[in-house]
Amino acid sequence: MPPDKPLNILIVDDHALVREAFSAMLKVEFRDATVSSAGTCSEAMLLARQTDYDIALVDIELGDRSGLELTTELRMLASPPRIIAVSMHQEETFVTRTMQLGARSYVTKDAPPHELFDAVRATMSGRTYISRELAQRFADFSIRKSAVRRGHQKLSNRELEVLMQLARGKSLKQVAQDLSLSPRTVAVHKHNLCRKTGLKGSIDLLRYCQSNGLV
Repeated sequence: MPPDKPLNILIVDDHALVREAFSAMLKVEFRDATVSSAGTCSEAMLLARQTDYDIALVDIELGDRSGLELTTELRMLASPPRIIAVSMHQEETFVTRTMQLGARSYVTKDAPPHELFDAVRATMSGRTYISRELAQRFADFSIRKSAVRRGHQKLSNRELEVLMQLARGKSLKQVAQDLSLSPRTVAVHKHNLCRKTGLKGSIDLLRYCQSNGLV
């Protein structure tokens, strides 16, 4: 992108206050930027097909579908935006999965605003940016990472989300509400993830997630 061309940014988050806060901050920091926002994956894809965005800030957990799925779909566009994941998740697995799917950078929602601005600048210059505190944790996990493929790495994006929600002590009904799925669908995901990981009960799920840095 030419240095004098204003940024065109898309914010994707299912919380209106977050979208408005990010939009206000970005317009102050990048004065000539055009900032649009979407509250769902469907709305985001509609906008992205109509406009070529330089940057897309994508929340990992969205109401209609996973931000991981959205990242994949955005990357398949003819002129895909450079994606910055913005999430409350600080688990190593989420960072790894998101970056593997095509995100250029990863910023946690509790990071100071200047990290979001640094991530935008780094991403637009072709570099990767990860929140500083998270980068240190990520490095520690990488050092300790086993060469043996862990069970959760075999899971689909949705199965991984269900695993982590269940490990936090949520019921199938609560998980279904949080992920906008039916309880029956969540039960199927639970069955599949237990089959792939060999885990059985809630205690097994929690211990596994704790020992692998998922919660």
